[in-house]
Formats: sequence, structure tokens, C-alpha cells
Amino acid sequence: MRIKTLQVLIGLFVVTTFFGVGCDDGKSENVCSERLRQIEKMEGQLFDASETADASLRSALMTAYAEFSNDCHASEQTPEFLFRRADLLRSAGQYQEAMTQLRDIHDHYKDFEKRPICAFLVGFIAEVELNDREQARKTYEQVIELHPKSSAAIWAQQSIGNLDLVP
Repeated sequence: MRIKTLQVLIGLFVVTTFFGVGCDDGKSENVCSERLRQIEKMEGQLFDASETADASLRSALMTAYAEFSNDCHASEQTPEFLFRRADLLRSAGQYQEAMTQLRDIHDHYKDFEKRPICAFLVGFIAEVELNDREQARKTYEQVIELHPKSSAAIWAQQSIGNLDLVP
């Protein structure tokens, strides 16, 4: 009897996992749509605000980007929202978190067109914000190796040249 029950449960798992049959009846699509509307509204408020926009709005937008990517990780908009989140983290002085976010985007979204830029920005933040020239150099060298035909590789090469000029 236990084996039969286990077989039924395994069968249900296989059906729901591989055939997309679930109990949410489009609930996750609705959640993603609502999160997207929320993000668009907050972005509008932020971009309409003055240069001294409310820090709580920026923080709420960072959270909204993270929640969207957690709930809607398969969406084509997810890497772009995470990229925007990394920019907000950097502007808030959360440099390590921004670098971690950029690395995650680079490593997990292979088709994202800004992948080389993500890699470059890790080095840029290390150089400019953290004054960690050694880490910046290593990162720039990786950008050139991983993305040799990109604009980011050109920027990385120029940045290495600047590192060599400044003692």
C-alpha cells in the first residue's frame, strides 16, 4: 500500500514538473504582471523626481526588482531588472552587494546582452569605489579573456592602461 501511494505521488510530481500542470491556474503570471506594474510605477516616480529622490523609494525599487526576479526568474526582463538593481546598490554605496549582483547576472544569464558590461562594472567598482587596483586589474583581464570582441573588452584594456599610468 505504501509503495502504491509513493508511486502515485512520484507520478504526480513528474506530471506537474515536466508538463507544467499545476494548481495555480496562471497565478504566477498574474503575480509577475502585478510586480511589473509596480516596478513601472516606481520607476516613473523615481525618474520624475529631482536628483535628491527619496532614498526609501530607491530602496523599495531595489526590493521590487529582487522580488520580481525571485517570482519571475524565467522572465526575459529579469536580468535587466537585476542590472538596474545593481546600479541602485552602487549608487547607495553598497558596492560589494552591487558587485555580487553583477557577477550573478553575468554567471546565470548567458544570453543577456549586457553580460560583458556586467563583468566590466565589477572591475570598475573595484577600481573607482573600493580603490582595489589588484582586483580591478584581474577583473579587467577576465573581461578581455571572456568577451574579447565586446566594447567592454576595449574599456577594460583602456582601464588597465590607466592603472599602469597611475602609481
